[in-house]
Amino acid sequence: MTSALTTPIVTAVCRPVIINVDDLGLSDAVNEAVIALARVGRVHSSSYMSGGRISSEHLAALKRLNLQIGLHLDFTGIYSSPIKNSLSGLMASSYLRKLDPAIVTDIIERQLDDFEDTFAHPPVFVDGHQHVHQFPIIRECLANVLSQRYYNPQTHRVAVAARVTTPLVNDVKSWIIYGLGGQAWHRLCAQQSISTNAKFGGVYDFKATESRLASLWAHWFSHCSPTSLDLPNPPAPALIMCHPAKPNNSWQDEIKAAREIEYHWLISDGFQALCDEHNIEIVGWHHL
Repeated sequence: MTSALTTPIVTAVCRPVIINVDDLGLSDAVNEAVIALARVGRVHSSSYMSGGRISSEHLAALKRLNLQIGLHLDFTGIYSSPIKNSLSGLMASSYLRKLDPAIVTDIIERQLDDFEDTFAHPPVFVDGHQHVHQFPIIRECLANVLSQRYYNPQTHRVAVAARVTTPLVNDVKSWIIYGLGGQAWHRLCAQQSISTNAKFGGVYDFKATESRLASLWAHWFSHCSPTSLDLPNPPAPALIMCHPAKPNNSWQDEIKAAREIEYHWLISDGFQALCDEHNIEIVGWHHL
């Protein structure tokens, strides 16, 4: 007796990537870039800076686009707090253990409250402006707050994800960022059942031309692991951060020119062609 031939199940293999726009709320130019990129499917997530500004019109557009919004935890930028400092000053206070955990916890709670007041729901994920979320004291306070506020007893996991900075590519700046608490933060997330992305990319010196950006993104995409989203438990996707802004002369910041070049690149046909060439599937945090 012979067995019947069966047709093998073929699953489509792609490279799933979370492309996240940092600094939502920093300016109308950033907000408009996020909305424009989301409309054409180039991004599905963005992290919002508490203390920023976002109009009701922009909020409505983000809601219609079903963009996944996270909290861009801020201790060094626009959010006013008792321990606001420069990046180097905050780093020194953090590593010398001079930060008061009670004050840090209160600042984190207030930024989460502000986020929920603005968007009427908790953040989908949390990351940090200048990666401050992984610094000593801040990371312990953040993990505890997320666990206390968002733990889901049904899934036995925290319902808010978090960015980790495990380098996607082997470059000096990525390893410096990861060396500033990245491994300890990743370990805390695992201990507290907080879901995270896999590898992390998008690090460069903000001096690139569009052609240089094309080369950088090709390099990052080539290091994203291929998998099938049809698998029962697909691995977590890599995350690539970006900082685009639409051209607008009504505001200024240190990397405004780089933001505008990034926007032109990300909205371009060339970027879409690169995604197609590397079989990139742009996903959101809900794929964790």
